[in-house]
Amino acid sequence: MTMFNKSRLSYKIFITLSGVLFSLFFFGTWIFYVLIQNILNERLEENLHSTVAGARQVVETSATLSSRSYLRSLAEQNRNVIEDLHRQEKEGRLSRQEAQLRARDILLAQRLASSGYIYIINSAGHLAVHPKKEMEGADMHEHWLARMQVERKQGFVEYEWQNPGEAEPRQKILAMEYFAPWDWIISVTAYRDELAQLVNIADIRDEVLAVKIGRDGYLAIFDRQGEILAHPYLKGNIHNLPKENADLLQGFIETKEGRQTYDGVDPRSGVTREKIAVFSTLDNFGWLVVATGTIEDFYAPLATLRRIFLCLFTVAVVASIVVSIYLSRSITAPLNRLLAYLSSHSDEPRPILPVSTEKDEIEELSDYFRNYVRHLHESNRRLAELLEEQKQTALDLSIFKEVFLNIVEGISITDAQGTIIQANPAFEKITGYTAAEAIGSNPKLLKSNRHPPEFYQEMWASIQEKGFWTGEIWNKRKDGDIYPEWLTISAVRDQNGQTSHYAAVFNDITTVVRQQERIQFLAYHDHLTELPNRLLVLERMHQAFSACRRHGGVIACMILDLDNFKTINDSSGHEVGDLVLKEFVARILPTVRVEDTFGRMGGDEFVLLFHNLTKEVEHILPVVARLHEKVEEPFFVEAQKIYMTLSVGIAIFPSDAETKEDLLKRADLALYSAMQIQGNSSSFFSMEMETEVKKKLYYLGRIRSGLENREFLPYFQPKVDLFSGKVIGMEALARWQSAGKLISPADFIPISEQSGLIVPLSKQIYEQAFRETAKLLAQGHTLTVSVNLAPSQLQSPNFLEELVEIQEKSTLPARFIELEVTESSLMKDVEQSRRILDQLDRLGFKISIDDFGTGYSSLQYLKQIPRHTLKIDMSFVSGIGTDLDDEKLIETIVLMARQFELTIVAEGVETPSQETFLRNLGCHYGQGYLYGKPMDITIFTEWLEKRSDETRLLLTIS
Repeated sequence: MTMFNKSRLSYKIFITLSGVLFSLFFFGTWIFYVLIQNILNERLEENLHSTVAGARQVVETSATLSSRSYLRSLAEQNRNVIEDLHRQEKEGRLSRQEAQLRARDILLAQRLASSGYIYIINSAGHLAVHPKKEMEGADMHEHWLARMQVERKQGFVEYEWQNPGEAEPRQKILAMEYFAPWDWIISVTAYRDELAQLVNIADIRDEVLAVKIGRDGYLAIFDRQGEILAHPYLKGNIHNLPKENADLLQGFIETKEGRQTYDGVDPRSGVTREKIAVFSTLDNFGWLVVATGTIEDFYAPLATLRRIFLCLFTVAVVASIVVSIYLSRSITAPLNRLLAYLSSHSDEPRPILPVSTEKDEIEELSDYFRNYVRHLHESNRRLAELLEEQKQTALDLSIFKEVFLNIVEGISITDAQGTIIQANPAFEKITGYTAAEAIGSNPKLLKSNRHPPEFYQEMWASIQEKGFWTGEIWNKRKDGDIYPEWLTISAVRDQNGQTSHYAAVFNDITTVVRQQERIQFLAYHDHLTELPNRLLVLERMHQAFSACRRHGGVIACMILDLDNFKTINDSSGHEVGDLVLKEFVARILPTVRVEDTFGRMGGDEFVLLFHNLTKEVEHILPVVARLHEKVEEPFFVEAQKIYMTLSVGIAIFPSDAETKEDLLKRADLALYSAMQIQGNSSSFFSMEMETEVKKKLYYLGRIRSGLENREFLPYFQPKVDLFSGKVIGMEALARWQSAGKLISPADFIPISEQSGLIVPLSKQIYEQAFRETAKLLAQGHTLTVSVNLAPSQLQSPNFLEELVEIQEKSTLPARFIELEVTESSLMKDVEQSRRILDQLDRLGFKISIDDFGTGYSSLQYLKQIPRHTLKIDMSFVSGIGTDLDDEKLIETIVLMARQFELTIVAEGVETPSQETFLRNLGCHYGQGYLYGKPMDITIFTEWLEKRSDETRLLLTIS
């Protein structure tokens, strides 16, 4: 009691309330449990009897339905027999009388149980067929049963029937089917007390055994002779069971209905358990239905009730404790909050758990008030000192503010997370953003996107390491103008050495940069035409030579000279000559591609450098023709109408020269040759180039003939899964077989593309490739065939309809067709290409980007078009193991393809080391001579069968 008196006020309240609530819950729970237990005992007895009644109903219903089904099926079978005889009658093989006599014999030969039979009655109520011959022809239309049959003609009828000599009527079931051609109502009837003979016990056994009683209880059915009709684990006759079990079940059969407890052995566990059986007899069938289960199963609700009340009692105890705690704390909460408040303003904090103190809350509160008065005097003294320090700080801030507002450099200050919190007027003037717009934003709003991510990574690495960064950077004003600035970013650290803010100071250096750019421009450009000068042309040639040696292709160098320009200069003056040169440049520039170089070498001599051409250069001729057309139009200068002509000399790298100096010299020699033809002409340095033009004309004629004779056919090169080794598809490559020889694709593909013949040529390849792939698919080879799309096909207005027509005729589903398109093809007309590829994608075709990395490699355009596969060009794959740059390019392409979730195919795989390198990068499929060269369909099919056998053998071994 002494300890209780010294306890905290909240503890005293808790003990008192919890004791009272515990007592109330305990007695209330006990009384409620006793009442519920008595009610449940009464309900359990009722449920036992209702269980067997329901089980009896299930069995009786199932048996009745089974017998009905039997009668109906018998009626339907006989109707089918009669229909067959009627068909023979219609065919003339039988007369109606013969057919009906045969039907009668068949019907009367059938027996149903002990007393059931089949008879025929017509719509007039006359018996056409009956087991009793004397009844046939009898008029039964006055009898109620006959009238009902005539009215319904089909279905079931249950009725009572009393035969002569029987004391009471018996229940019968009748099933009817109507055969209209003969006006016969086929009637199948049997007595209900004979239904057991009609029921197929297998029809209802599963339904009976599906009934569960408790956890281990079940239903069983026995007949009067002791045969076990349905039981979960017993079969045969009860008299073959152990005597104890046989006597028990025989007693059930003799008693017919009742309830009995007994000890039964669980067949699964072998444990003897007390069980209860409730049984009842189905008189119509002579069956005994037994529902049995363990006592503990039937009385499981009582055990559950005990557990529920135990849980409720536990919850009640916990609830009483919670309520007591809540009330005790609610009563003392105001005092505790006041104590907590005083504790938070005191230099001597109150203990969190004052277990050992002998003071209650009231006494503790008095102590805090005394301490509070003492600390108040100390706080007043400290406040006076802080006010003095604040005055000095305000003076310093005033000076800094004036500097911040009036300095010419832009200043922005951010917090540690990079959010702008201050910006001065110079910042507003330079960037165009007001301070209000900038504050709360990230400095990224000034980002120009002219610097790569590595630039900013190095910047922040310097700030983290040195505490500052200084350098030139390009930013963007609010109006979108991009400008250069000299920027210094410094980290501001607090007393603990942690970065709390960042300060950026910058100057707009646009004027300085423009001056530098102008000086740089004049160093590499002609001052009159602003075209690249000789120095820049030579530099561009050097770059083009390097790219050409690395990736293949050719470079065309044209030297242009205005014929008789010196005469114009001498007669009209240099000012007119300069204007003519400017007009000439203005006319030529629109015909020059962005990637090519147009420069002035001096005087009236210009150079045109065509980069990244294919090995055939015939398409240069149309360019030269356009140049002549541009110059042939008269020049209107200073009210003068001047006519000019143009001479062009052409040299090719690498066939004509190995160095840029030699290439220019030989182009000059070709120019001299052209000028010897009295101007207005062009000449190639090499006579072999003219031979190539003739070769093109020769091949154009042969290609047209080959198309007429269908000499073009697909050769198939397999594509293999780099991880499983399984063949997943093949690429159909165009081959030309003429006069028994194969002609190199390099001799006819480029010419076909330039002339437009690639469209009918591709059509022939598609027809054969799709048809052969469909055959392979039918043989069990699930393969995807890839075919190439030429640029001219994407621009053809009928391409889509023709492709779909070919695909549908081949019966090959679109999902097994992959269309390969190069980057350069897409760039011809990006919008048209995207529209066509979108339609192909919706139709189910797969889209593959071919030779990726050798063209534009534009991610901007790549993301706009549908794509499923990306193919790495063989020029990169060939460098694996020998060229580190090629390996890095492949790694970059694979990484990019993964980001776009594309399937990756590597072309030109020729060695196991290349295959291993690609597989380690995550490349999905490979194509090349390591797996197989391009083959005609016969050789490819043989190769495929052999490859499949090898793959299956490897899988079996593994």
